[in-house]
Amino acid sequence: MKPKNKTKWILMIIITCMTVISCTTKTVYHHYRSINDDKWNRTDTVFFTLPDSIENGTYLTHIGIRHTVSYPYRDLWLSVSLPGKTGPDTVHLYLANDRGNWNSNGTASGYYQYETGGPSFMYSEGCDSVIKVSHIMKGFTLPAITDIGLKITRE
Repeated sequence: MKPKNKTKWILMIIITCMTVISCTTKTVYHHYRSINDDKWNRTDTVFFTLPDSIENGTYLTHIGIRHTVSYPYRDLWLSVSLPGKTGPDTVHLYLANDRGNWNSNGTASGYYQYETGGPSFMYSEGCDSVIKVSHIMKGFTLPAITDIGLKITRE
């Protein structure tokens, strides 16, 4: 094989491998829910319904929070109810560091997005397919929370 043709073949193999790798994902669910009027009440539970196509197995959760610069606290405590578990898990998120700088990606318009790993769970046929997220902060209403997200990946 000529060096020029060999280079073309190697390049074609690399491109094919990159295409296959980029199309392979372990994410089975990724969705955000808006919070009404950017005020999350303690009694407002956010519900995420898993797709019917989810298979039996172990899954990892990732919790996403979108908020504005007006969020008054450094952290956020959540209660997360998952399929196959008898009680909710508690998730503690640090949205800002000790100096008050946001630990999230921000925009020029004052909106921020933060994502952290959450609890894992075993899903099996017959489990409840609804995941519930609520805040368990002391205040009844949390201002400046705009969206809550959930990403589920296969372990």
